[in-house]
Amino acid sequence: MNEWITLTKHYEETLVILSVIVAIVGSYASIELNRRLAKAVSLKKRALFVSSLTMGLSIWGMHFVGMGAFELAVPVKYDWVLMFLSIVPAVTAAWIAFYLLYYSELTRKKVIIAGTLMGTGIAMMHYLGMVAMQFNGDIRYDATLFMLSIVIAITVAYVALLLLYMTRHVDKKRILIPVAILMGFGISTMHYVGMLGTTFCVPSASGVDVTARPVTSNILSDVAIPVFLIVLLIVGLYIHLERRALQMMAYTDHLTGLHNRRWLDHHMSKVDGQYSRTKKQMTMALLDLDGYKWINDTFGFDQGDIVIRQFSDRIKALLREDEACIRYNGTQFFLIQNIDSEMLEEAFTDVLEAIRQPIFLDGQEIHLTATIGIIVPDITDTLEMRIGQMESALRAGKNEGRDRFVIYDELLHSDRREQQIVGSLRRAMTDFKEFNLVYQPKIALATGKVEQAEVLIRWNHPKFGFISPAEFIPLAEKYSLIHRLTQWVLQETVNQMEVWREEDHFIRQVSVNLSAMHFRSESHNLMIKEIVHHSLKNGGELQLQLEITETSVMENLERALLMLGELKQLSLTIALDDFGTGLSSLTHLKHLPIDILKIDKSFIDEVPHDERGTAITEMIIQLAKSLGIEVVAEGVETLEQHEFLKRLGCDYGQGYYYSRPVKVNDLDQQTIERTVLDVG
Repeated sequence: MNEWITLTKHYEETLVILSVIVAIVGSYASIELNRRLAKAVSLKKRALFVSSLTMGLSIWGMHFVGMGAFELAVPVKYDWVLMFLSIVPAVTAAWIAFYLLYYSELTRKKVIIAGTLMGTGIAMMHYLGMVAMQFNGDIRYDATLFMLSIVIAITVAYVALLLLYMTRHVDKKRILIPVAILMGFGISTMHYVGMLGTTFCVPSASGVDVTARPVTSNILSDVAIPVFLIVLLIVGLYIHLERRALQMMAYTDHLTGLHNRRWLDHHMSKVDGQYSRTKKQMTMALLDLDGYKWINDTFGFDQGDIVIRQFSDRIKALLREDEACIRYNGTQFFLIQNIDSEMLEEAFTDVLEAIRQPIFLDGQEIHLTATIGIIVPDITDTLEMRIGQMESALRAGKNEGRDRFVIYDELLHSDRREQQIVGSLRRAMTDFKEFNLVYQPKIALATGKVEQAEVLIRWNHPKFGFISPAEFIPLAEKYSLIHRLTQWVLQETVNQMEVWREEDHFIRQVSVNLSAMHFRSESHNLMIKEIVHHSLKNGGELQLQLEITETSVMENLERALLMLGELKQLSLTIALDDFGTGLSSLTHLKHLPIDILKIDKSFIDEVPHDERGTAITEMIIQLAKSLGIEVVAEGVETLEQHEFLKRLGCDYGQGYYYSRPVKVNDLDQQTIERTVLDVG
């Protein structure tokens, strides 16, 4: 009968500490990754897989770093096939646990099951990894400590997941730190308790000297590179998918799950390229629901949202995989389809027929109709030109009685109004008497005080009446009239600021919008310099703020940086307007001499009820704070939005909740500030 010698176990303390750190960092990354990415509907499957893989890699990495710290008096080798297979139970258990936690209706029972699965997966990975050890001896387990290690793994996993579930609606990242620490220590404790209950024996005939110095584990050198790669993989996946999730949230309409207008702006060139490469015939259509206001007025906005969702589902069902439907604006939908010119009438007749099918709302049968403007686009036309053509065709369909489609014909539908507006604009700019300026205050959310305002131009045409800036500003840019218009606005604003300065007016700083065309030529800065220098000669400080857009800067970043540097030398404040509508600026933001970020109204509209819009808004505010940049929220229209932004630490609010844009004489400090004080 063989006699056995029990080997003494040794540990390298540094690697023990490293194994615990790997477990904690991996736990944090997988939990945070799963929480954040789960909010992006389009990424649910990928988020579930990556977070489960990350957790499995973390457990696996911790185990084998711990084994690298472990030393015996005999050489130890490892079966690498079993080592890598040992990751499977950990990943599988994590996948099931995260699925129960985030992707199904959760109950306390399911949390228990999730914790049990997670803990069991951790234990299975550990003991399968132990089987991979190869040496001239035997491994024996203490039954009590063996069971204790499994109980520890299950208990810690359950508690950690329960805490995570309880704090799932708290958006602060620091909440996850104690959960990750708990899970990391739980995984590590399970490992080392399991090792404590493990006895390594060799036959006495082997002649091993148990008092000899331990033999360094051959796994040590092999583990360093895999663990390093694991860390890189975790970080890389986290960064890539976090950005991907933000893009998906920014480009998705929260009500319907369709792409939104921002997606269209940023992906149209890719769509053009795809159709060009495949030689397919592209058809674009702008579809607008008829009489939708009646549904909101009759059934309420909640029921109206249900109609929009049902309608979008109906349209999506008509499209093939390579076609797209975008929720363009409210009741308008933008279609990109592959339809031959000869088949247009038949295809859109079917679309109208599908729309006419009844929808049931509160037990009542509702019949919808829609008007559609259709184009077969010229690949050389810009998106704005195509939209203009579709809107012209759509407008013609509305005028003809609705519930129909109209295919754009340049001879029939070219917009004569554009030429009328441009001609009137040129005449009006001879003396600018038809224009006037209005001011929309900005509220300091922390104090409720109003000391800033944005100046906006208004045009009252003697024949057409009020013409929206959204109509005449793009035409001024298109026909190279915007520079003169901006010069007039700046000069009038500076003159008003000089009057206010003498009166000790409550408005101290005024912001003026610069057109995207401003950065097309470096000479455009000369006009601003002349106005500023002339004002400074009159004495006093000029607190002027210039608002620029992301697209204007990104068009030629090098020239924009040079011109912005010149403007900063004039002691002007620079604000980046409509921030969030283009993620390209995130890469270059640290290089831009920006003092203020203005969050686009499209995001503010969605807070605080929409998780995706809320997440993006909070991210922008935190990003700005970390860079020392002030934040202005545009389009604040409700008390809830005001309180939410104030709670997040947003610096300024601007919108109809505080004040509409008003003329100089209608600016009333007490009325505006009372709106905020009454809330506070």
